[in-house]
Amino acid sequence: MDAFSTPQESLTESPDVVSEDLVTGIPPLQQSFVYAQRPRVEIVYNEHTEPIREWNNQLFQEQRGTWRVTGAAGAGVSTLLMDTVAERIRRGVSPESIIVVAASRESAARLRAGIAHRIADGSYTSPASLVRSVHSLAFALLRSLSDDQLRLITGAEQDAVIRELLQGHVDNPSLAAIWPAEARPALGLIGFAREVRDFLLRSGERGLEPEDLEELGARYGRPMWTSAGSFMREYQQVMRLGGTHSLNASELVSKLMRFDIPDMGWRTIIIDDAQHLDPQSAQFLQALMRYADFTVIAGDPQQSVFHFRGATPEFLLRTPVDQELTLYSSFRQPTVEAKVLGSAGDQSEFVADLLRRSHLLEGIRWNDMAVIVRSTADIPSLRRALLSAGVPVQEDPSDIILSEQRIVSALMLAVRAIYQELSAQELEELALGPIGGADTVTLRRLFRGLRKAEMHAGGNRRAIEIMRKLIDPKESEEQTQLREQVEAVLTDRELAVVDKIRAVLVRGAQPGSVEEILWEIWDASALSSHLQTVSLRGGVRGAQADRDLDAVMALFDAAGDWVERRPTASITSFVRHIAEQELPTGVRDRRLATAEAVRIVTAHGSLGQQWHTVIVAGVQEGTWPSLQETGTLFGQEDLIDLIDSGIEPNTYISRSAEKLKEEKRLFHVARTRGTHRVVITAVESPESDTAAEPSRFLQGIAESKEQSPTTDSETASVQSEFDTETVHLDQYVRLLSVPSIVAELRRELANSDSPQRRREQAARQLARLALHQVPGARPEQWWGFGGPSETTSLDISKVSPSLIENALLCPLRARLERLVEEENTPIHMLKGTLAHAFAEAIGRGADPAEAQQLVTQALEVLLDAPAWSLPQHMAQWSTMLQRLAHWIDVSNAQRDLIGVEVPVNVTVAPGVELRGRIDRLERNESDEYHIVDFKTGKQAATKEEANDNKQLLAYQLALHRGQLVHRDDEPAIVTAPEQQGLAVDQAVLVYPATDTKSVTTREQAPKEPEELEKFSATLPALLESLSGPQLIARVNSRCEQCKIKTMCPVQPEGKMIPEC
Repeated sequence: MDAFSTPQESLTESPDVVSEDLVTGIPPLQQSFVYAQRPRVEIVYNEHTEPIREWNNQLFQEQRGTWRVTGAAGAGVSTLLMDTVAERIRRGVSPESIIVVAASRESAARLRAGIAHRIADGSYTSPASLVRSVHSLAFALLRSLSDDQLRLITGAEQDAVIRELLQGHVDNPSLAAIWPAEARPALGLIGFAREVRDFLLRSGERGLEPEDLEELGARYGRPMWTSAGSFMREYQQVMRLGGTHSLNASELVSKLMRFDIPDMGWRTIIIDDAQHLDPQSAQFLQALMRYADFTVIAGDPQQSVFHFRGATPEFLLRTPVDQELTLYSSFRQPTVEAKVLGSAGDQSEFVADLLRRSHLLEGIRWNDMAVIVRSTADIPSLRRALLSAGVPVQEDPSDIILSEQRIVSALMLAVRAIYQELSAQELEELALGPIGGADTVTLRRLFRGLRKAEMHAGGNRRAIEIMRKLIDPKESEEQTQLREQVEAVLTDRELAVVDKIRAVLVRGAQPGSVEEILWEIWDASALSSHLQTVSLRGGVRGAQADRDLDAVMALFDAAGDWVERRPTASITSFVRHIAEQELPTGVRDRRLATAEAVRIVTAHGSLGQQWHTVIVAGVQEGTWPSLQETGTLFGQEDLIDLIDSGIEPNTYISRSAEKLKEEKRLFHVARTRGTHRVVITAVESPESDTAAEPSRFLQGIAESKEQSPTTDSETASVQSEFDTETVHLDQYVRLLSVPSIVAELRRELANSDSPQRRREQAARQLARLALHQVPGARPEQWWGFGGPSETTSLDISKVSPSLIENALLCPLRARLERLVEEENTPIHMLKGTLAHAFAEAIGRGADPAEAQQLVTQALEVLLDAPAWSLPQHMAQWSTMLQRLAHWIDVSNAQRDLIGVEVPVNVTVAPGVELRGRIDRLERNESDEYHIVDFKTGKQAATKEEANDNKQLLAYQLALHRGQLVHRDDEPAIVTAPEQQGLAVDQAVLVYPATDTKSVTTREQAPKEPEELEKFSATLPALLESLSGPQLIARVNSRCEQCKIKTMCPVQPEGKMIPEC
């Protein structure tokens, strides 16, 4: 609530803009309330005051007439306005006759707080807010003048509506007919929807209606303008269907200007940041200024950086005034440094270290520092780097996209789990997220336990399906039985994950409104108290907890607004509404205190703010300046030039110079936010995969230096206020953090080439840290110094033929490589799995054409390859399948098929059991067996390699010691009685993907019993080499393809075992 406002009762704050009345950054103030007849609110502030400065200028002292006030960044323009308003109230002018207009909600909040602090020692009454943003003021006036039910729509909502309408055009060709033929393929793209929205906003800011756009499009031969006019009409009709008139910011002012603006009683009108106003907003304020006795139009044309939103400084510079005042001296006098680093990682480390040193060594508070970047795309990576370095980070909560917040995604996933079946991946996300609270190790143990319980019960369902049954909020007899089965194999920690998820889903399944269902899920998750506790502790985790709580508050705000607009809407429609949002929701900012965290803001978001220390990061050529023209699809700039300047669209105009000037102004804004220190960073990495070059703006700083006289043989000395320096990694000090210091000392201690004195000093400092229980300082905690984690060997008795081949090459790789989880399955492995499935399907009698269609569809879904390579991959895939099918046809004509994927379970030596599957097993007329193993690689083995192939040799050994049985009508090879076995015709490797004209095969002749016995005798020792606890690493021909090279002691990448 605010102490100041306009005199009209009809201008009370609407729910849509009430957030502007929340004063951010002010400590809680003692207040007393007095109710007047209207009713009126009297607020008395008793603390947190700020004195009114006495300005030695005519504006402050006389306070009459129309003024234009300009000044450089930090010159005190906004401060002068706040002091002038406070002084005016102190002189007895009624707050009801004063209105202060800001260009944005954030600016209005700062002005409101500043004025409140200056008059906190007095008592003043007013029925509404003294400070308003231009759109908040326009909304209040429009509601008082119009009989319509009005609502201000957010950018995210408008974007979702436009995308939904365009999707309707995609689905209905008759609707798509309004668009030119060349534009129709793009109708379903998000980028096209953004272009449409921007064009409609710019049109609305200039008061253009659908008929205007259609007429201009026809007159100047711009079919996209005509189409946009038709789409605008459709959009307006749809928005009126809801019973309320939902308006965006540009439509709001345009609709207001259709009315005659009455005298609202404001005799003092103060306008700040006038350079950010669009033409329609300027026209609206000029209509108000007719009734004022004292008007101030203030701003800085050098901070005009919102041209892409339709803003122009014309109102600030061209409005007739009685007097002008320019403030030249800036109160901000920072030192400015420019640092160029060798990589993006070095830059992030440099930024983190600078912030930590400023905080720890100079005592600068976290919230007195900020990092400014060019765009929101630069924020996530930098945020992660700062958090990992122990720097608490805060972002603007009004800039968050709800669907991208992890905690919101988890809550939405829980809602969906109640009303629809989640995929396996989504169930894993639910368990690993805030709702389930599991880590990857716990989840793996949980799945193993569920699978074990299922197998003990005689079932064969996947673990994820068992979990789906267990968390189902609807009780059933099957669920009760499953619960009893899994309790016998799961630990309390694993059961807790299942129980917590189900408890949340049970609460959420209770009938209720959207808000009630969300509250039940949130309350059952018990995340509120946890996040509150973490938040109050501060630091990095506290900053993340603040972010999560802000996101949850925004979600409930969105739910409340949704229910208000659609009282009968279902929870599933709300979930879909949140998921469709691609833009920040513009949530209400309820913060009453500034978090102890470093702000990360974009250059545009830094306007109107200042910090003690500012880092402008990522000043790269190509992104700063960004000279890309906006709205090229619709010719947006041509429309703006036509309406604003009368320049016909067919006139060629180069806008690069104006765009560059605006980018310079934006850079000027960024580097003038610091009061004491500004550091500008960039990356210079010409030889990296994506070459990085510092911005030309940094070159401009260097060129501004003055050179002192020099002879030809001397290096010119440079003197400037800027310190431009190239910082290389080997010159740069390590990150000032405990882990970095400990790591540096350990590296020095372990370096045998380091002088003995330095190694002793490192040992001495590590000992001091260890005495104070600093993690990582004690040698017992160092990797390689604590001894083996296991001292007993594993009991291994079963081995697969493929593992034998790998173990003979390298036991270390054979044992550990299968534990490596890859983020994406390699293409060759993906093709191999599907090709084996194709061969199995044909062997079981499936139609080859149908089988090929199914595995091809699966490959298209799973294949993660560049778009340009997909046709080549699919062509090769089709050829391989056709060749494989043909080879199988020929083989069927030559031999009898025994089975495909034939299981093998044969004891071949004492304590050694061969287990595996033969891809294809055939039998000839002589009752000899033919072993087939499919290989999908492009390079076939040599004949010599195939004859010595240990996998085929193991299969021959299995048949030599086994017998053929049938279980459930399926063939299998099991251990045979003594002196019995199956005769082998030959074993063959089949390569359908080679570049030869036909399928390549490599045969292995049947082995003599003596050779098989000799091979069998080597297997016990082989299993022993895989049992541990020590594993042998061997250099072999396949080392280049090894996934564990970084931990292999025989590879350069893996030689990290301490030597001291």
